[in-house]
Amino acid sequence: MENIGTIQLQTKRLILRLLTVQDAPQMFNHWANNPKVTKYLSWKPYQTVKDIENNLHEYQQNYIDPNYFFWGIEEKSTLQLIGTISASIADKTSKTAEIGYCIGQNWWNKGYTSEALEEVIAYLFEKNGFERVEGFYDTKNPASGKVMQKAGMSYEGTFYQRLVNNRGIVDGACYAILKRDYVSKKAEQQIVQFLKQTAISYDLLRHKTVYTVKEIDFELPATKVKNLFLKGKNSFYLVVLPENKRAPLKEIAHEVGEKHLSFASDQRLSQFLHSTQGAVSPLGLLFDTKQQVQLIIDSQIDPRENIGFHPNQNDKTLIFSFPDFLAFLTQINHPPRYIAT
Repeated sequence: MENIGTIQLQTKRLILRLLTVQDAPQMFNHWANNPKVTKYLSWKPYQTVKDIENNLHEYQQNYIDPNYFFWGIEEKSTLQLIGTISASIADKTSKTAEIGYCIGQNWWNKGYTSEALEEVIAYLFEKNGFERVEGFYDTKNPASGKVMQKAGMSYEGTFYQRLVNNRGIVDGACYAILKRDYVSKKAEQQIVQFLKQTAISYDLLRHKTVYTVKEIDFELPATKVKNLFLKGKNSFYLVVLPENKRAPLKEIAHEVGEKHLSFASDQRLSQFLHSTQGAVSPLGLLFDTKQQVQLIIDSQIDPRENIGFHPNQNDKTLIFSFPDFLAFLTQINHPPRYIAT
């Protein structure tokens, strides 16, 4: 796993930067000596600025390590240091990072911590080698869980007597996010932005999360279709079929000149379409900039009807007229091939 360690990052309101020994007074006064801040943490409130200086000397030495991630959180508008956020390698084999954070009481309930965490998650996934980011918090401190939730992480469970902090041995709740889910969520935002930039019309339908077309028990003002991401010997195919049609892999293979087709892996799905199982969509072809995926549309799909696709998230569907859908494909240089199966 290749990492590049701590570098300066920025958000709309914050600067995440390397700490220096000169930061000791701010750290002491803004949070490190406050027992209310450290109540759910594993370290005791500091008694002197000198103690913090000693630790900061160690932190500065650690910054040369590409696997060391520790930032001071600075408020842009005031240039005040208001907290810290960190990540450590929890497991090298699974490429998992565990995050931690701390922010001064005067800056609670302003959304600063989740804003910083969202940026750190993006950095760990996009610039370093992590595939999973997780965090644990004392269940008596639900505000910490809300921070993780706002940053896009999902609750995975509670581990009883899992954590040790200043309250003793406590129950710990876990939130996590996988890189593939992060990529898919970011892809949704990019798809919507692209449609806006190209002035392609669509209607947005929000609905419960569905993983297959059979789970759609609500009115969909469009032809229901299913999307299959398939792999041949050296090529990839995205096949759009009518809702009730079986997946005729042998016939499709014959049409595209392949001896055999199989379902592509989750890794390939994320790599080429920035999507996950249950949210496969031709809209993900936006990210196939090298045109490595061939779009196949079953000729039984009526081009006079509207058609709907997930924007790489399966709790939403974008409804297009068929001409607008084709306009999208033209914009991304992915002309479809029509086949009869």
